[in-house]
Amino acid sequence: MPSTEKKENKKGKIFVLDTNVLLHDPQCLYKFEDNTIAIPVEVLEELDRKKSAPGELGFSARKIHRDLRALFDDELETEPKLKKSFRSALSRNLPNGGQLVVVINDFLIHSKDSETLNRLRATLLDMDKMDSRILASVFFLKEISDVDRVVLVTKDANMALKGIALGLEVQDYMNDKVTNKQFGNGFHEIELSQEDYELFVEEHGVDLSPDKTKHLFLNEYVYVKHESFVEVARYRGDGQLEGLILGDSMGIKIPKGIRIQPLNNEQRMLIDALLDEDIRLITCSGKAGTGKTLVSIAMALYQTLGEDNIYERVFITRPLVHIGKDTGALPGTLDEKMAPYIAPFYDNLEVLFSNRKSVGEQESKSADSGIDKITSNRKRKKAIAKLAKQPQSNDNDSDESEKPRKPYQFLFDYGIVIVEAMTFIRGRSLSNTIFIIDEAQNLTPHEAKTVVSRMGEGSKVILLGDPQQVDSMFLDAMSNGLVHTAQRMKGTEITAHIELTKGVRSELAELAADLL
Repeated sequence: MPSTEKKENKKGKIFVLDTNVLLHDPQCLYKFEDNTIAIPVEVLEELDRKKSAPGELGFSARKIHRDLRALFDDELETEPKLKKSFRSALSRNLPNGGQLVVVINDFLIHSKDSETLNRLRATLLDMDKMDSRILASVFFLKEISDVDRVVLVTKDANMALKGIALGLEVQDYMNDKVTNKQFGNGFHEIELSQEDYELFVEEHGVDLSPDKTKHLFLNEYVYVKHESFVEVARYRGDGQLEGLILGDSMGIKIPKGIRIQPLNNEQRMLIDALLDEDIRLITCSGKAGTGKTLVSIAMALYQTLGEDNIYERVFITRPLVHIGKDTGALPGTLDEKMAPYIAPFYDNLEVLFSNRKSVGEQESKSADSGIDKITSNRKRKKAIAKLAKQPQSNDNDSDESEKPRKPYQFLFDYGIVIVEAMTFIRGRSLSNTIFIIDEAQNLTPHEAKTVVSRMGEGSKVILLGDPQQVDSMFLDAMSNGLVHTAQRMKGTEITAHIELTKGVRSELAELAADLL
C-alpha cells in the first residue's frame, strides 16, 4: 500500500511561477489542471512593488493579491502535503483539483548545509537578488517534494537561461501561446472546376461540397483558382464561398478626403471586412508598409463621415511602449502627451485629406465653414450647439493661433476622431464607435481582452500589428494580444482575420521589412 501511494505521487508535478507569469495572466492560477502551483514568497514581494504601477501592470498585481487573499481566507492549511514536514509555507486546494503553495525556503532561513544550496551560492554569488532566491526555491522544492518534476515557469529569457544552466527544467507559460500551425500560414487556395469557377464569377459566389471547405473557418478569406485564373472570396459557412463586392479597379471616396483604391487583393480583403457591419472584431497582421493602418483609418472615416453615419466617432490608440531610451514624463494635456505616440496616425490623416487646403484660425472659427465640414445631419446639429456655446475670440490671440490649421483638424474639433490612452480604457463602455488599436502586438492577451470587452452595442474594434515587431519585454510573436485574440476568436460570425504580406509603402520599405 505505501509503495502504491509513492508511485501515484510521482505522477504529479510542481510548477514554480515567476513574477512575470502572474503579471502576464492574472488568471494563470487556474490553468495548470490538477498539478501543484508553487509561489515563492519572493514573488509576492515583487508583486507588492508593482501594485501601485499605472495601467494594466498595477491592475494585474492588485488582482493577484486579491485572489490570493480570497483563496486563503476561504480555506487555510498550515501544513502543505510535501515530502518533509516544515511550517514555512501555506497551501490551498484549488477548484480545478490542483494545489496552491506559497513557499518560504527553509534552507535560506536556517542556513542548513545543503550541497545544492552551496553549489547555487557559488554559481549565482549574490543570493540577495530576487531571481537568485526564486531559483533557490526551485531547488528547495526538488529536495523536499515527493514528485519527479519541479518546473520553473517564466517569461524572462535571462531567468530561463540561468535555470537551464543550473540543470533545472524550465518552461515558458504556454496557455495563451499560439503555435505556428495555428497562425501565420497565409491564405488557403481552393481549386475549382471550370463549371464552378464560371458560376462563381457569374453569381458572385458558389456552393461547394463539405470536403472542400471543412478546413476553413467562418469569415476566412481565400483564393479560388482555375488554371491561371484567380479570384478572392470569403467563406460564409455551409460550403458557401462569396465573392468580394469591391473590385480591383473600384475605390471608395472619403467625404472631404481622397479616393482610396485597394492596391492588391489583400487590401481588398481588409476593406471587405471593414465595411461589413456584421463583423464587430477585425484582427489584421502584417509587416511594416502593407497599408493596414491607412486602409483601416480610411474605412473608419468613410463609415463615420458618410451619409449612412454608421458610427458616431473613431477612437484611435496604441500601447505606450517605448523603443530605446525613455523620454520621461511629457508635459501638456492628454492629447499633447499622446501626440508623439500617435504621430503615424496624423501622417495617415495628412494623406487622406491631402486634397483639402489648410485654413487659417479666423476662417476655422466661422460658423458656416465649420458646419459645412460635417456631412452628418446629427453631427451638424451638435456642431451648431457647440459653436453657440463658444466664447468670441479677441484680438489678442497668440501668434500660434494664427498659424494655418491642418486639413484634418475639423475631425478633432467636432469629436469625430478621438485620441484615447490605453491606460484609461478600463471601465468605459463605448457604443456606436469604431475603435482602432495600432501596434496591438505589444498588448498582453489580458490587455486585449480588456479592450475588446469595452465595446458596447453598435461598435467595432480593429486590432492591427506586426507579430514580428514585439517591443514588450515578456511577449513574443506567438504570445501577444494580437495573435491570441485572432486565434481564440476565429470561426465566429462577427469576427474576421486578415494577413497582409505585400508591402506598398515603397521599394526601400519593402526591402527593409524583408531583409533587416
